[in-house]
Amino acid sequence: MTNSTADSIQETRRAFDAFLAQDEKDPASAGGLLNEAFNKIERALEETLTRELAHLAHDIYGYKGRVGWEKRVQLHRRYLKSDLDVDERYWSHWEMADALAALKRNQETIEEMKRLYRWASAASPHHYALTALSDTSQAACWAAEGRLDEWLQLYEEAGRELNSPEASRNARCIFLQSWMEVCRANGMLDDALRRQAALEQANDDPDWSGYFEFWLACVSNRLIIYGRREEWDLFSETEKEARAYIEAELQKRSAGEPVDISQLWWACHDIGCCIILGTEQYRKAAYFLEKATEVEDAGDIAHAGTHLFLAAAVLAGEKDRGKALHHLKKARNTSINQNPDMVAERFLEMPMFAGVRDDAEFRAAAGLQ
Repeated sequence: MTNSTADSIQETRRAFDAFLAQDEKDPASAGGLLNEAFNKIERALEETLTRELAHLAHDIYGYKGRVGWEKRVQLHRRYLKSDLDVDERYWSHWEMADALAALKRNQETIEEMKRLYRWASAASPHHYALTALSDTSQAACWAAEGRLDEWLQLYEEAGRELNSPEASRNARCIFLQSWMEVCRANGMLDDALRRQAALEQANDDPDWSGYFEFWLACVSNRLIIYGRREEWDLFSETEKEARAYIEAELQKRSAGEPVDISQLWWACHDIGCCIILGTEQYRKAAYFLEKATEVEDAGDIAHAGTHLFLAAAVLAGEKDRGKALHHLKKARNTSINQNPDMVAERFLEMPMFAGVRDDAEFRAAAGLQ
């Protein structure tokens, strides 16, 4: 690496760090700093593509919406031509497939996923082959092309490594969670519950650092499935399990005891969203999402999805126009840099907003005007 390249990278990193700091304080005013970092990384990429430069460009592009996804595809196609070690090659290839999936370039995504999986199966079947397929947005590309059966066949094949002594608990759980969620997303609810049972069996140590993540995934899966099937006794049992955890953590926090704020927020957010996705119990969903916003403020967390789903819940459940607009605007402002199109797209898709899709005030809040 030449001195000029190193200086260019450091200058770009300083600009990006300045953007991140401002984005955390006031996303709406951080756009100029993001554009500065973007322009600098574009110039830096005219030089030799080093590992440090590739990772920095990847991170910056993550804040540029659709343009950023396109740039990521170009970046990783170029980077994969380099002499990379196994971990770096896996990272770059997976990220390229993920960017293609985000752009809904379905056929390209499928071909890259097949290539990645075959390479991963040879390089490290008990690790990379289990994680290579673990993304629901990529799986959606197979479903959109009517090729979900092919995806499931790959999963069955990769699943033979689940019992390998070399497979880590984390790799097994990620694999089973993805399998569970893809089955659920495609209406295969019995299969989703079977994969959930396998996930719970793999996630059998409450003292393990990853336990909470996969426990919450299973609770969320049950809420959505039982709600869709109108199996209300099972739904109620699951909701009580989630509520007990959340309320116990909130009590600890009120008493000044140490609490993992990130996990508490995540539980409130996920449970509220899953109640909306599985039922029309909007007031109940709003309870959990309100708690998520309270924890968000205390933990310096910013998540557009919480405010988007809360806007939908209070509009559909409480018919509170002002509150819904407040949270819709907050969702838009929070996502304005990292995912600028997300709120507008979800506003047009979510049935809770059907009655206000032509409302000028709501459209403006969602970023459509």
